[in-house]
Amino acid sequence: MGLFGPSEITGIDIGAGSLKVVRLAPGGKRPKLLSAGLVEFSLEPGQESVATDLRFLLSEKKIGRSNVITQMPGKDLTIRSFTLPKMPRAELAEAVRWEAKRHISYPLDAALVEYLITGEKREGTADKLELVMVAAERARVVDHLAPLIEANIKLTAVDANALALRNALHLLDRPDDVTTAVVDIGAGKTEIDIFKGGVLRFSRCLESGGLDMTRAIADTADLGLPEAEELKRAMNMLTPPEQDKVVDAVRTVLDGLLLEIRRSVEYYKTTFREPGVVGTRLTGGVSLMQGIKEYFAQSLEGPIELDQPFEQLTLKKKQLEEFGHMAPRFSAAIGMALRKA
Repeated sequence: MGLFGPSEITGIDIGAGSLKVVRLAPGGKRPKLLSAGLVEFSLEPGQESVATDLRFLLSEKKIGRSNVITQMPGKDLTIRSFTLPKMPRAELAEAVRWEAKRHISYPLDAALVEYLITGEKREGTADKLELVMVAAERARVVDHLAPLIEANIKLTAVDANALALRNALHLLDRPDDVTTAVVDIGAGKTEIDIFKGGVLRFSRCLESGGLDMTRAIADTADLGLPEAEELKRAMNMLTPPEQDKVVDAVRTVLDGLLLEIRRSVEYYKTTFREPGVVGTRLTGGVSLMQGIKEYFAQSLEGPIELDQPFEQLTLKKKQLEEFGHMAPRFSAAIGMALRKA
């Protein structure tokens, strides 16, 4: 697959609701899981301290002192796929920056812009490069990385969440012509990424996720957020809404997400002149809700699968027992730890 580097790598996924870390090492045909950790953030405002949690994971030896990679969440990124004429690399970097200017709402001199060449093609008599451009406002990157700096963690690289999920998808080693949607539903956002043969073609982030469902439960049942979160984890989305007003409240949030997922797939089909996706993989904490896979299958085309990234790793039985039941929450962290050095 050409992804994993020659030494141990740690992936750190800082979400709105939790912190996930994974450290991998080369292990023959499969990467080896050295350590993993998860810390849930408090739902009470002002109680969280990401730097403190990172220091705890460092003390527990869940995070190594070198080769550490984190990601920027999709809501802070602009990701676009496009083609440019083939040109020298120095000229290409400048051309990508000018292309980025068309898509960002802040000044270009305040932007960090990176790109990835995903392929080449010939149009008429011209050779073209297929690229994925990622842009972020420098100030947002600084803010997101502040807890890691405070915890004295030295980063090797900062990745895009969508590209980390691409690495996790590569574990499946699927055919090049398969188009898959990966829907990452976390506490504070939902990211919709569409990959063809492991190449990112489309990425969109919605600022709605599990916390919106928890708040809907809290408002409907007159509960505090911690109690509402417990109720959310215990409910089944296939319960008829007329029998449970709390399920009905959560379904309203999910139905809004499903509508945007369908719109995203339709946009992809129109823009790239593709027939659509063959299936959808769910990642993130919300994907573990009871009945959600079946509920999504009622609205989306093709099979719905929960991502199971630990199945493609070499790990100890104790590690599988501790983390296997929550595997989709670790997809991004594992993808970061698979990044080629």
